[in-house]
Amino acid sequence: MASPDAPAAEAPKAPPGAEPPVVQALGLALAEGTVRPKHAREAEADVFDAANFRQVRNGWWLDRLLPGKVVPYFAAAVAVCTAAWLIGLALRVVALGTDNLTRVFTQFFWDRQWQMQPLLLLVHFICLRLFKGIYSRNFDRAFRHLDVKPSELDGYRNWFLGARVNLLAVPLALPFIVYDALVFFRAPDFYARVFGAGSPLAALDAATRTGEAWFLLGLWTFEWLMFGYYCYLMIAGAMVVRRILRRHDFVDSVDLVLTERQFRPLFNVTAQAGSLIFFFAIIHAAYMFYTRSAGSDIAGLVLLVVLLGAAFAITWSAVRTELRGNVQAAVEALEASYRAAREKLRTMHDVPGIEDDIQRMQVQLKMQLALQQLDYLQNKYESLGRREMLSIMFKMLAPVGSILARIIRWGSLLAALGLGGAAVLQGGDKPPPATQPPAANTETPAR
Repeated sequence: MASPDAPAAEAPKAPPGAEPPVVQALGLALAEGTVRPKHAREAEADVFDAANFRQVRNGWWLDRLLPGKVVPYFAAAVAVCTAAWLIGLALRVVALGTDNLTRVFTQFFWDRQWQMQPLLLLVHFICLRLFKGIYSRNFDRAFRHLDVKPSELDGYRNWFLGARVNLLAVPLALPFIVYDALVFFRAPDFYARVFGAGSPLAALDAATRTGEAWFLLGLWTFEWLMFGYYCYLMIAGAMVVRRILRRHDFVDSVDLVLTERQFRPLFNVTAQAGSLIFFFAIIHAAYMFYTRSAGSDIAGLVLLVVLLGAAFAITWSAVRTELRGNVQAAVEALEASYRAAREKLRTMHDVPGIEDDIQRMQVQLKMQLALQQLDYLQNKYESLGRREMLSIMFKMLAPVGSILARIIRWGSLLAALGLGGAAVLQGGDKPPPATQPPAANTETPAR
């Protein structure tokens, strides 16, 4: 046993340039967060989570007609898109006749409008469930820091996702439907504009409309109705947030709300909607570029971006309005504390002794702390919403990065499997290795 007077062993010194333990722990936490499995991350981080595709009780007629589970829903969506393509092909055959079916099939297969239309319809089906999914799944999470009862939240949810969406989505989509109908009925170059100048339909009478054209107009109307549903969810969701914040307060004090950013869940839905709009805009822009269409499609994308900005502005204004009174009250209390401490310090007499010095230091520390709290509170309030806006912009790129990462991951796996299979197949066909010649310093055996 070591003697009590023996010096304690010194702790091993870190090599020069090594990070402190706190930095190492922070780096380890960041690394674990990066490679953490998908199911262990925050539930609302992935817009394309399978839970967002499950059906939630709502009044939207189209969503209620489709299957509730994820796999049957996608099967039904693919079946509808395939059926739409086959109906278009059948109507093309009816319009051009059956004299040369091979040529009609080839021209329809290479028609850019019908190459992209099933894909665009499938993207609408994906966005239909995702928009509804992110708003319904995040509804309770958004208000978990407010003093609102679950029964009242259920009432707001029923109002938000109730049958009125069938009436309010139509006016939002009506201007685009009317525009496409005017082009359909009045454009003299309708076939050349929609199908291209080289399409066999361009040679038809410009005053007539084939069954294929009527069917395409019906598809456009159907897609615009789903577009109106997206617009309704963004605006109505922001208005619900505004209404609840006007009637209810945060449970914790304002300094804790600002420090922990308890208002952040209120912006999560808008951020995920931005991600979904970015994904939709990429596909829709590819459709417009490939089919050389414009007009209502460009206006629709612009409206989505405008409504996204309006939804964020409504939420941001509602949160600031809710916290403004509490921040002002906290600032006034800190100012009063500072003035009281300053007045006490002014009236204190310089008396020799340590007790007087300690009391003077306590008053000065109280004044300094009040000033720091005052500055911190005001800065937090003024910067409210900036990080959320940047988060929306970064999350808008998340779907593209997620899809590319999955493509690269599966591509690498398939490439590795292919190379491994090729190596196995070629392993049995390799000729036996040639006999190595004897070394130079080895004597040749005598015959």
